[in-house]
Amino acid sequence: MEMDNDRIKFSENDKLILFSQVEGMCPLCPNSLMHEKEKQNRKLFEIAHIYPLNPTLAEKELLKDEERLSPDPNDLKNLICLCVTCHTKFDKSRTVTEYRELVDKKKALLRSSKNKSLWADTKVENDIIHIINTLLKEEIDFSKDDILKYDPKEIDKKVDDSITILTRRKIHRNVQDYFHLVKSKFIELDKISPLTTETISSQIKTHYLLLMKQHRLANQKEIFDALVQWLSKITKQIDDEASEIIISYFVQNCEVF
Repeated sequence: MEMDNDRIKFSENDKLILFSQVEGMCPLCPNSLMHEKEKQNRKLFEIAHIYPLNPTLAEKELLKDEERLSPDPNDLKNLICLCVTCHTKFDKSRTVTEYRELVDKKKALLRSSKNKSLWADTKVENDIIHIINTLLKEEIDFSKDDILKYDPKEIDKKVDDSITILTRRKIHRNVQDYFHLVKSKFIELDKISPLTTETISSQIKTHYLLLMKQHRLANQKEIFDALVQWLSKITKQIDDEASEIIISYFVQNCEVF
């Protein structure tokens, strides 16, 4: 176990930041980090040091060539909320594999936090909500030949190996099933308000570029998911299905990737 010589008392703000990063769930297991008992919420988490606060000689040797998220072990970058059970398991005889897993999870959480920090900086025209509502409400005949024969060209040339097979298939299917519908709705909007398509395309492209700039070694799967999450948030969608269709449209249309 870690010694307490250099342990600091974390502020409530620090705890809130770390709790929010993991969205109230232990990142190593399915356990909730809060429990309601007698109409009171009780915390079931501890703040874990990813790189040990006071490493033993054995831990120093074990982790000597491993990535450290901060030279200061008390930096929030090196801290993560875990349930009590996972924290105990991690601290006792930690392995390189376990350390790397937690480092990767924390890096993903930090990237997600940075992505969300961009939400206030990038807006999108309210007209996009009209198209999303169409996707949610309009019944589509998927048996039509023009839908089934539509070939989502060039997508495979744009995406790399970081796009999982399932996400690649999702993009293909979204383009195949919905590209013509989304395009027709954009054309309708342009007739009412010229340059709507160009404006929204530019806004999607801008947010994509901001994400790429923020993550120098950008993972396309994470970028796609971040775009979907952003669009769902700013258009106040309950789930991500319609946003996935819209972002897939812009992958095909070259604003993304």
